[in-house]
Amino acid sequence: MSDKKKITLLVTDSGLGGLSVCAGMAARFANDARYERIHLVYFNAWPEQEKGYRHYPNPAARAKVFHNAMTAMAKYNPDHIYIACNTLSVVYPFTRFAKETTIPVTGIVDHGVQMIYNALTRNVSASAVIFATPITIHENSHKKALIDRGIAPERIITQGCLALAGKIERTPFSNEVKTLIDEFAAQAAHNLKNAGSTVYAGLCCTHFGYCKNIFKNALARHTNRKVEVLNPNEAMTDVACQGIIPGGSPQISINIVSRVSWKPAGIKAYERLLSKVSPDVADALKNYRLDRQLFRVEIE
Repeated sequence: MSDKKKITLLVTDSGLGGLSVCAGMAARFANDARYERIHLVYFNAWPEQEKGYRHYPNPAARAKVFHNAMTAMAKYNPDHIYIACNTLSVVYPFTRFAKETTIPVTGIVDHGVQMIYNALTRNVSASAVIFATPITIHENSHKKALIDRGIAPERIITQGCLALAGKIERTPFSNEVKTLIDEFAAQAAHNLKNAGSTVYAGLCCTHFGYCKNIFKNALARHTNRKVEVLNPNEAMTDVACQGIIPGGSPQISINIVSRVSWKPAGIKAYERLLSKVSPDVADALKNYRLDRQLFRVEIE
């Protein structure tokens, strides 16, 4: 963080999942004496109304679209960009923006890796399940990084959760979400070998944190072991808010922008999820700005 009196921080995700990071930041910065004004921008990088990043034909196409989104984010002149999305954190290094920008950019994958590493080194008999989107699982960044740090591969189970993020995006409290989580927990439990007395559930999709208790209970039921949830959203918030000096009352403005629309029922559900953490972020969501030209999504 700089020592200037005004700062702009931008959080991005593909959908509403990363709003939990934005809400956590808003709550903690509310009494930060370092700044007089804090501008928080939440930039929804979901590309098309019915088409997410997994629908693009290859990694190069995903990187091109996300490069366009990052270029649009830079127009807000942020002091720091936080990619609160595991899928996009994996895509980001392959964008042209990553090679050209001078803006500090932090992805959430490293936070998840560090949390899981700390847990597995603290409890050497435990195993971890990495729950994530199929794109994140395919790239295998979390597991490779953990193995590089010395964690035995048999202690790490990866579980792709097809379509779950979208279901949580639209109806986070639905029985369909609970059913899907139960199915994925059962699949992960089947692949666990000699898991010890504790299993760590790494929720490596920002949407999954909203359902952390459902994940915990489902995995405990299917493994008959103690389950502890590791939520990288919380770790990213912790790091972003390091160095806060209590006692201030900065003026905080929050803008949420998207090139796709959210249904009123979805907004109402996320208000319920966010309002206890940051009523200001919940209010900003109700008044988000829809801009169909926010960034280009065409691939040549």
